[in-house]
Amino acid sequence: MVRLFIQFIIFCTFTLLFLTSCQLGGQPLPTLAAVAIVPTMPKGLPATFTPLPPTAVALAATPIPVNGTLPPTATPAFIPTITPYTPRPSPTRTPTATSEVTPTATPVIKAIHLYGINEVIPYQAFPTPRANNGWGVHWVPTVSQDAGVVDRFVGEVARMHMKWVVFLNDGDNTTDNNYLVEKLVANGIMPVMRIYRSNTSPYDGDIGGMVAHYRAKGVYYYQIYNEPNVNVENGQGFANPNQYATYWAAAARQVAANGGLPGIGAFSPGGEYNHNDFLDRTLRALEFNGDAYLLNHAWLSVHNYHGTRPNNDPGGFLLFRRYNEIVESHLGRSLPMIGTEGGSYSSDRNTEKNLLVFQYTYMRDAEPYFLAFSSWLLANSEGGARDPAWEWQALFQPGFVHPVVTDFFYTTSR
Repeated sequence: MVRLFIQFIIFCTFTLLFLTSCQLGGQPLPTLAAVAIVPTMPKGLPATFTPLPPTAVALAATPIPVNGTLPPTATPAFIPTITPYTPRPSPTRTPTATSEVTPTATPVIKAIHLYGINEVIPYQAFPTPRANNGWGVHWVPTVSQDAGVVDRFVGEVARMHMKWVVFLNDGDNTTDNNYLVEKLVANGIMPVMRIYRSNTSPYDGDIGGMVAHYRAKGVYYYQIYNEPNVNVENGQGFANPNQYATYWAAAARQVAANGGLPGIGAFSPGGEYNHNDFLDRTLRALEFNGDAYLLNHAWLSVHNYHGTRPNNDPGGFLLFRRYNEIVESHLGRSLPMIGTEGGSYSSDRNTEKNLLVFQYTYMRDAEPYFLAFSSWLLANSEGGARDPAWEWQALFQPGFVHPVVTDFFYTTSR
């Protein structure tokens, strides 16, 4: 009996060691893997790979003062996550698919500050930079940079004929990006702020005061949260559109009340929760909670990564078309959309260049609600970032400039 007991103990010990080693040695799969290891794959990047920047924050970020929790939203409770859900059918397109633009009706265009919160701002009235070509780029994956970096890369962005720049701001911080915003605006470039938060949880501090500060400097667009359909972006451990809709609305109220335009999303095409369904459920939750009026001044942030798909693949660069169908099914109109991340990666630089040329050239005749497209990423270590994970995705690297910069952006204005 003693011998059998000893054998049982030995068996349990080896089993526990085996399971533990599996957990410690296991690697997350493609969209959650450390992106720096992907280029070593023998066949290059998978066509549907979506880079995620969970560590896109400066090592010495300015602390955010905690001013208490946001006030209650006074809306009904969440839609239960176990509510049976049947995906909406794709709407049938007709000549009068939108209620906003018809052969007999013209939207009222006026200065952005003249629209009340209960007035719909048509996408034609959303601010765009002078001589807009729809070309944008995501800046550096940190929440601040020194003046030398700003001077160098604003100069590069202007030389590349970019008209939009997406940048990270550390929550309610009102100092670290003043110089960047001033330089962008002075060069006729539209800044798009992503209000950085490491996960989908209520923002700390005075977001409204931060928006008022930067709105006066020329920042109209504020992306609230990032890729909430990815599990690691959620404090509860899994993606939940009902929670996202409630937290988004609380922040959107502060943005809109201080003259900003709140951005929904952006959703990851590679997230665990399907990005199309997540958008549909988010809009449904906003309607259920009585927060749909916030969509009057809202825009949709898009991460239309293309991979190495065929140019006409509806799930790549063109995924904004499906988003528009979902939005129209709820609102009867289009929301303005801005691509805040996107692009293509390949082990062959010429392939990358050709795909990016297609994507940016498309913007010459893009759908009018799709205001801009921005590839990820302008610079990493050259911009002062210390996380090497994003280095291989940067257009500017130590001793290297991507050929799309020299062969296309420098030489083509549109």
